[in-house]
Amino acid sequence: MNTNKIMPIALIHNQFGPYHIARAKVLQKIYPGIVSLIQLADQELQREWTVDEEILEIFTVINGALETLSPKIIADKLVKYLAKLKPAVVIIAGYSHLAMRTATKWAKQNGVKTILLSDSQSLDRPRNFIKESLKGWWITNNFDAAFVAGASAASYLSNLGFRRDRIWRCYDVVDNQYLTTNAVVARDLAEIRQKLNLPEHFFLYVGRFSAEKNLLRLIKAFHLYQQQNRNNWSLVMVGNGSQHPELKDTVTRLGIKNVVWTGFKQISELPAYYGLASALILPSISEPWGLVVNEAMACSLPILISDRCGCLLDLVFPGINGYVFNPFKIASIKAGLEYLSSQSQHKLSKMADASGQIIANYTPETWATSLVDCIEVLNLN
Repeated sequence: MNTNKIMPIALIHNQFGPYHIARAKVLQKIYPGIVSLIQLADQELQREWTVDEEILEIFTVINGALETLSPKIIADKLVKYLAKLKPAVVIIAGYSHLAMRTATKWAKQNGVKTILLSDSQSLDRPRNFIKESLKGWWITNNFDAAFVAGASAASYLSNLGFRRDRIWRCYDVVDNQYLTTNAVVARDLAEIRQKLNLPEHFFLYVGRFSAEKNLLRLIKAFHLYQQQNRNNWSLVMVGNGSQHPELKDTVTRLGIKNVVWTGFKQISELPAYYGLASALILPSISEPWGLVVNEAMACSLPILISDRCGCLLDLVFPGINGYVFNPFKIASIKAGLEYLSSQSQHKLSKMADASGQIIANYTPETWATSLVDCIEVLNLN
């Protein structure tokens, strides 16, 4: 870092969750200048996580659930705070919310450098050429650099016209050390499996119970897997959401056995489930990245993953640490379940070790290092 011109920076998220806090702690530790943390609101309806607000000093624009608050009021309050703060670089998580776009506009009008945080990829949803062209024009004219999740997100921005030499990667990371340490504890203590009432071998799903997660097909694939295979693994579903009643009704109607519903779990509870699982499965039909894959790999799990997930190209290598399937075909999902559960313990152990090695490159430390390098390059230009 060029210490002759250390720029104060502001990092803006919709809401700071456990992932963001783990990253921000390291950023404040290694960045020599002022790092201001800003969240639009202290709640989001789609997030059930709890956050220890005492860990870091975070400025909240408005208290309450983001989706219920006036975007215009949030935007106005945000730019007033930025004007008072006077950052030289504003790091903005996305542009879908009016406040984020308003902050971007304020920065450009005041000669402040802008960095886009993004994990969007081309497979997130059907794309309209005209809308994509307008989006590309707006992004390239309003952001000086981008910090993206991985290869798919970088390719998407590049195809929108963003300069490839202004794209940094490694945005989506989790607190690997915390997860690894606590997963090992869970494996070492036999009573934890009994306490949580978990089977000996199981596929683990962690996330929202919503349509884009493709859980109905997963349930149906698991049903076929049970019917056609001996020595079946169980399926443990961690999470909650609007589809929960429909999913449970499907399991009951089809007479599917060995499905465990745990409800939503906070980050403090998750390492035990990862540590005791046999593999993670993420069957999404729309998934910009998939941070649960990071979490599972930090806990040394093989990965079963949909080919629509943004983290695929960066984190999952078929035959090395996982298996890739077509999420629109139940038979393809079932094949993945069969593939992993039929592997020898030696093979599964090798895949688990490979996951741990791969994810070692995706940590809050590498996140902060990459972002600081992005700031430094902007500093030199």
